Order: sequence, then structure tokens, then C-alpha cells
Amino acid sequence: MSTTDNGIDRQAQLRELIEALNGLVSVLEQDSGCKWTGHFVRCLTQAESLRDDGYDQPALNRLSASLRSIFGGMGSFNDYAPARVDGEIGRASRILGMEAFDGAAAAVYDAAMKLVVIGQY
Repeated sequence: MSTTDNGIDRQAQLRELIEALNGLVSVLEQDSGCKWTGHFVRCLTQAESLRDDGYDQPALNRLSASLRSIFGGMGSFNDYAPARVDGEIGRASRILGMEAFDGAAAAVYDAAMKLVVIGQY
């Protein structure tokens, strides 16, 4: 596939996704108990492979779908809260280093949405 598709720079979109995934993975690694980190690391590896080895639109669609699929429904990534319950005070508090979580998660979702093309392939 060419760098541009109908005037859209897919390489730039893929770089944007990789940057967003790097940011989210860095944030999620602050929570050693986060069950979602592995999924985002695998998607990051896949995105880097597509960047380095080439891709077609169906491959970008699959990567986008893999990312977007965990953002909805019960028990999804949307239910993840970057917090721990403090046994001494009995309340949840945000994990240190997770201040950027909301923005990082939104950046990944937005970048994944930009990659997908429906109905052409």
C-alpha cells in the first residue's frame, strides 16, 4: 500500500497510533495488576511490525478492531480504574503515575478509529 490512501497518510496515522500505544503502555505499567497491559503491548508490537514490514488496509482494520473491541461492554477496558484500595483508610485512591491515564486511553482509541476504513476492502 502506498503511504497515502485517498489523500490520507496511513503511515502518519500508524505512527500516531504507535505513539499513543507507547504512552498508554507506560501509564498502565504503573499498575502491576492491570490485566489490560499485555493486550496493549501485543497491539503495539503488531503496529510496529506493520510499520516496519508493510501493511494493507485489511491489516490496519484488524489492528484497529482488536484495539477498539476492548473499549466497550461489561468487563471491558472502560471499566478499568487505575486505583487501589488503601487497607488503612478503606478507600480507593488513584495509583501514583496514573494521572495521564484518561488522556492516554482516549488517544489510543482515537488513533485506532482513524486507521479503519469500512466497506472498501
